[in-house]
Amino acid sequence: MSLYKRGGVWWYDFIVKGGRVRGSTGLGSKSAAAEVETLRKAECIQDQGSSPDSEPAARFEEFALNEFAPWSENEHREHPSTHERYMRSVKVLSGFFGQRRLDTITSADAERFKIARSRARRKFAADGRHVTPAAVNRDLAVLRILFNLAIRLKKAKANPLTGVKLLSEPSAPTRVLSFEEEVAYLAAASQPLRDVATLMLETGMRPGEVVRLRKEDVKLELGYLRIPTGKTPLARRTLPLTTRAKGVLAGRMQQAPSAWLFPSRRRAEQPVGWLRKAHVAAVARAGVEPPFRLYDLRHTALTRMAMAGVDLPTLRELAGHASIQMTMRYVHPMPEHKMAAMRKLEQPRALKTAMEITTQFPPGGFPASIQADP
Repeated sequence: MSLYKRGGVWWYDFIVKGGRVRGSTGLGSKSAAAEVETLRKAECIQDQGSSPDSEPAARFEEFALNEFAPWSENEHREHPSTHERYMRSVKVLSGFFGQRRLDTITSADAERFKIARSRARRKFAADGRHVTPAAVNRDLAVLRILFNLAIRLKKAKANPLTGVKLLSEPSAPTRVLSFEEEVAYLAAASQPLRDVATLMLETGMRPGEVVRLRKEDVKLELGYLRIPTGKTPLARRTLPLTTRAKGVLAGRMQQAPSAWLFPSRRRAEQPVGWLRKAHVAAVARAGVEPPFRLYDLRHTALTRMAMAGVDLPTLRELAGHASIQMTMRYVHPMPEHKMAAMRKLEQPRALKTAMEITTQFPPGGFPASIQADP
């Protein structure tokens, strides 16, 4: 049989003109895998029958590693984490499309990848959870970018992602920490997470902006720091510093062994990497319920600024947002502020009612039915 199952995925194994062809379809459905096998056979037969002068179309994995990877590294040299994210998707995509020729990959293939990826188990999930819709959409986005590059380089004629819809992503719940939760969390956090979290709470910076701070970006004597890089012009901004932020940065300036204020323990010449595990452990030790994301510290800082009376244009500048609409998504009034707003609404109404009663019934002129007993 030319199709066989291994690890929950169907593989093909067939002979074309004396040559053996093997590979993974990346699918768990036998009927869908049979279609992939048929297309693969047709490709091999077409390749065998092509003229020696014609240049065969690039294979997906070959193009991804030899063309797309160098382009991505150069394009995102100021944001290496973006390049690393792309390469993780390339690994997943190559496992599915592998030796398929770029000009044979269709929108139907992209839809099959979307289904197969959605049914895959998360690699490090002990409870066997499936890959999230957000992760599938990131892989599809990289596939779209890869084919756009292939089209520009004349390696493909069309983008198979045209018309392919992304999966619906549930909105992540947003948390605003209370001051009691903040104290418990910071006490339980290890370094460098504690300093990163403190700066986020004091400035509203993104986690990546904090860990990529260099000594040259901090002007303690002038009381500000600058963020020189960002995906939008407004993301590159200057932020004033609070007393607590100055204290954290002063300590980092003295201790940092390299230009990075948050250097990696393994390689001091690059910034620290992912802090998610340290954050999850700190939340558990602090006993904060419900748990929150590290990014929620930015939500907390911006919300506190808004509640303190900072106007939206200023808040937008501090947050580094491209629009006030984006800033509004980060502002979540606390319950006590909502109650205060309702009390303010009632005050003019109560005053107006009192004035109307006074006008209609001046002192000493109240009707006997409502006069107080002597």
